[in-house]
Amino acid sequence: MKDRAGNFGIMTAIAIPVLMGAAGVAIDLTRVIEEKNHLQAAADAATLAAASAMSEEGTMSETDAEKLMMDFYVAQAAQTINTSDMTEEEKAAAREALRQNAEAAATATIATNTAASYDIRLKATYDVPMSGLTALLGFDKMTISVESQSASGREGNALSMYLALDESGSMAWDTTTVNPAQPTKLVATDQKEKYSCPTKYNPNKMCERTVYKEVPNYLTKMASLKAAAAVMFGELDKADPNMELIRVGADSYDDRTKPEQSIQWGTSYVKTYVNNMPAVPDGGTDASGAMANAFAALKAANGAEKTAHTGKGNTSFERFIVLMTDGEMTGNSGTWNSTIDVKVRALCDQAKADKDQAGNAIKIYTIAFMAPTKGKELLEYCSSGKEDYYYEPNSMTQLVQSFGEIARKAAKTGTRLTN
Repeated sequence: MKDRAGNFGIMTAIAIPVLMGAAGVAIDLTRVIEEKNHLQAAADAATLAAASAMSEEGTMSETDAEKLMMDFYVAQAAQTINTSDMTEEEKAAAREALRQNAEAAATATIATNTAASYDIRLKATYDVPMSGLTALLGFDKMTISVESQSASGREGNALSMYLALDESGSMAWDTTTVNPAQPTKLVATDQKEKYSCPTKYNPNKMCERTVYKEVPNYLTKMASLKAAAAVMFGELDKADPNMELIRVGADSYDDRTKPEQSIQWGTSYVKTYVNNMPAVPDGGTDASGAMANAFAALKAANGAEKTAHTGKGNTSFERFIVLMTDGEMTGNSGTWNSTIDVKVRALCDQAKADKDQAGNAIKIYTIAFMAPTKGKELLEYCSSGKEDYYYEPNSMTQLVQSFGEIARKAAKTGTRLTN
């Protein structure tokens, strides 16, 4: 009873589980913090994605937004599960647990026909299994929770817009984009082939026919322009479904100015106008007439647009010209014409200097579509600022993106996100 020689061994035996448990807790806490950060990032990404989608689409239901948010969250949060050494059944169960332990809520508040706000929330919990060392202290799991909230909104903007669009001969040229509806086409070659074409009186008769070959079927610049314009009109319609805020007109040109489509409420008239532009255009390039018509329709001294907007209760509105060309100013020739170039620049200067009663000038968006240097220089000069108003697309995809972005900027329907 008096012999204390074994105290060290006894104390060590008692302390080992505690020390091992403490070590396990230290390791597992680090893992829990990493897992919580990972889930928080997944939740934030999910709410932002849903908020953006509701604002961009405008017509997405709350139920669809909640499903999108949940699917996005599970996909992001399950990355570590998918790369673990679990069996496929265990992975599926873990992913389902993520879904079951998350609560998604989307709320849309429609203020007017053109303005809305969206509130997106996600709450989630997840059980992080503890290591065997921590289990010595009686803890086999630790529950973590995350919350995320995002908001987005759409705002309408009263505006009048006039499109000046190129339909010169070069707009019939191919782009680098293959037509997805008909990827290939047959074209005639210089080769001829003989084939048997017997007749009653000449059974050995041979005939000759042209040899055709299959080549990629690229979309033309004109087809690309029509597709891009359709995207623009879709964005404007989405921003103003009741045709109370947005008025649009257009004029096309080659070396001559075509009959214009006067500015009207909504986009239906200008859609028809653009769709009726020739599929195989010809002629040179002179944008001066179309720009003159655009300026005449929008200038403050005209007063017609102010009267139209006042009639709809729009106390103020913005004015925009969209000038698009794929070439340089040539008139009816094949070479650059400095006189026409200078004339277009002067019209752009007048438009950008024309102030309304609020002191706001006409803003000019310009699109140099696969254009040569002289065309780019002209449109960069005419734009209301190279960084925000000048576009230089070199493919159909970029052209579509340019028209869509211009519509969203002008209508001010971009997504606002907070988190």
